[in-house]
Amino acid sequence: MLGDNIRKYRKLNNMSQDELAEKLNVTRQSISLWETGQTQPSLENIVALAKLFKVSTDELLVPDKAEPPTSNTVTDPKPDEPKNKIRTLLLILGAVIAVAVLVTVVFVWLGTGDNSRNNDRKNDSRDDAENDDQTTAIVTEDDTEDDTEATTTTADSTLEEETVENEKDIFGYLKEFVIEKGTINGDYCYYAKSADNYGGYASESFSLYYWGDTNVIEFCLHSVIDETFSINFYLYVPENHSGKYEYISSYYYRDTGEALYEARGTITAKDFTDNYPLNCSKYLGSTEEQNAFMEMSRQGICDLLGCLEKFIEVEDIKYSFEDFGFLKFELDRD
Repeated sequence: MLGDNIRKYRKLNNMSQDELAEKLNVTRQSISLWETGQTQPSLENIVALAKLFKVSTDELLVPDKAEPPTSNTVTDPKPDEPKNKIRTLLLILGAVIAVAVLVTVVFVWLGTGDNSRNNDRKNDSRDDAENDDQTTAIVTEDDTEDDTEATTTTADSTLEEETVENEKDIFGYLKEFVIEKGTINGDYCYYAKSADNYGGYASESFSLYYWGDTNVIEFCLHSVIDETFSINFYLYVPENHSGKYEYISSYYYRDTGEALYEARGTITAKDFTDNYPLNCSKYLGSTEEQNAFMEMSRQGICDLLGCLEKFIEVEDIKYSFEDFGFLKFELDRD
């Protein structure tokens, strides 16, 4: 399959889907759709892929053929194999005997040590009995210092436990969620439902993706525009949570996955609101339509965050919307 070959040669060249997409000037989604066989690259892109991977188009298009095993694959056992097996058994038997002897010695030594310690305890008891009149319940400065140190140690231990409890592994939790409840497809897992389960529209779908070769969880809100175009809005949850999220909005051809318009940038969660304008670090498309597309992107990302907030509630997610860092965002659904 062409998709399997694209994935194979991409990995042989140590490229991520993002890196390959950038070299071909297409979206990461296009690469994903090609590799999963949902769409096919254009002839121009097939030629570009072959040049990039330094293979012929035939090698890219023709399915892999397993090479038949040669006559040398299975060799006759060597004549001395029985001897080797006997030697191995003797070595194992010798090792077992050595361990048994060692264990016996240890038990004897421990028994001797216990007798010595018992004698020491008896002697200590006699000394304590003789000095009973000299022992009192006086608390010395040393005892007080010991108590203070013990209290400090206990407080430090409690603080460490609270710190561990307060650490948020949102990425790890979502990864386990999508693996356990989602669908495994090749080297990625996904969990998808109609967006109206989470306060969105029935015509849209809300999904989570975990790609095995990445360290992010991908939230996606997918909407079909017409027979030709769809638009996707993505929010990426990084493995190391910093309160900043990368977003991508992509208006693309449904048959090829190639973007007509695309914008990407970052969101600072603690400052983001329903009316917060999106910054844009990279834009693809007509400059005349950029402002209109950025406003469409803002609305789409807000809808995605609204679904995320409801998803957390409906699916009883361990972490709250505030744990994700969104402190000011409130979506007006009217």
